[in-house]
Amino acid sequence: MLQFLTLNLSFYTRMVANRRILALDVMRGITIVGMILFNTSSGYHYAPLNHAPWIGFTLADTAFPFFMFIVGITTWLSMKKYGAVPLSSEGMRHSMLLRKILMRTFSLVLVCWAFDLVGKWLFGLARGDCALDFSHLRYTGVLVRLGVCYGVCAIAALYVKLRNFPHVIIGLLLGYFVLLLLGQGFERIPENILGIVDRALIGEVHMCNDAGIDPEGILSTIPSVAHTMLGFWVGARFFGQIVQGEDNRLRGLLFLFVVGASLLLGGFLLSGVCPVSKKIWSPTFVMITCGAATLLLALLIYYIDMYGRARRIAGFFQVFGANPLVLYLFSEAVLWPMELIKVNSDGTDLWGYIFERILVPLFDYQGGDLAFALLNVALCWLLGYVLLRKKIYIKL
Repeated sequence: MLQFLTLNLSFYTRMVANRRILALDVMRGITIVGMILFNTSSGYHYAPLNHAPWIGFTLADTAFPFFMFIVGITTWLSMKKYGAVPLSSEGMRHSMLLRKILMRTFSLVLVCWAFDLVGKWLFGLARGDCALDFSHLRYTGVLVRLGVCYGVCAIAALYVKLRNFPHVIIGLLLGYFVLLLLGQGFERIPENILGIVDRALIGEVHMCNDAGIDPEGILSTIPSVAHTMLGFWVGARFFGQIVQGEDNRLRGLLFLFVVGASLLLGGFLLSGVCPVSKKIWSPTFVMITCGAATLLLALLIYYIDMYGRARRIAGFFQVFGANPLVLYLFSEAVLWPMELIKVNSDGTDLWGYIFERILVPLFDYQGGDLAFALLNVALCWLLGYVLLRKKIYIKL
């Protein structure tokens, strides 16, 4: 058995050096499929497909944090490609790399704002209002958080040695936990410190208001940065060991299982003191989702890249993983015309018509809701398949 693993790890070492890492594409694809499923709802989702309302944890709460964990890993891989981890004289110049990081960070933020503005403009146009409305532009959001966390993690990698990453991560999570304790951070009330800071710095009209708290707000970005840095550290330790010599290959895979299980178990054990919540991105939420993501990555690497199993399933998810952000945005944009097109004089839109007249009679309300979400997934897959076949990878 050990000899079999060693031979497959030797194959995997060559794969890492020469082409895209299939397990990462597949895991990225799984998270994008999850985000599309969880976000496409007619209001009748099955319970696991709904986010926990405040304290708690559901399947829907895993997709975005899993994606952020992968962003941390791919950040290390991309910086390593430029010879920047650690910085070397042969690598990209420090100032050039810093500009590249900042450009990508601002690109993600600007795309998020532009996407929001286009959506508001189209719906305004349908009401006869042609003006762009900046007055209610949401400053936060999924892509904004993603861009900020990527940028902070990548810049930290230029100045913080990898062995010190765990200390920074623990410091950020502990500091945030203290902030939550002192500022009523676990309470869903307007007096929550998270909401107070968001309303003061962003303004209520520029935030997603959940009892006065923005789920992607300013202070909750602190543990999100730690989350991405944890992905960076895990990726650096694992892929750094895999490409360095024969003795560390099996140890690298075992490392993923040990770290994943430890984070998962530790998060659940500490949940009695620090409740698990995606809405405030609590430290235990970071531990549990990063632990589960690490275990999933280990399983995918073993079964897909090393053992050669589940290739057909891998191919389906790879379509989403190759162009994740484009397909995520497309899954949201494709719903706009379905909401704008009215099919009845009573104002019923195309989305409601398909749901009520076709899917509900066939699958009932919850089944119809899932069927509609799966139709959106299938449509996104078709676009992703065309892009992948043409070897088009759209990146920011």
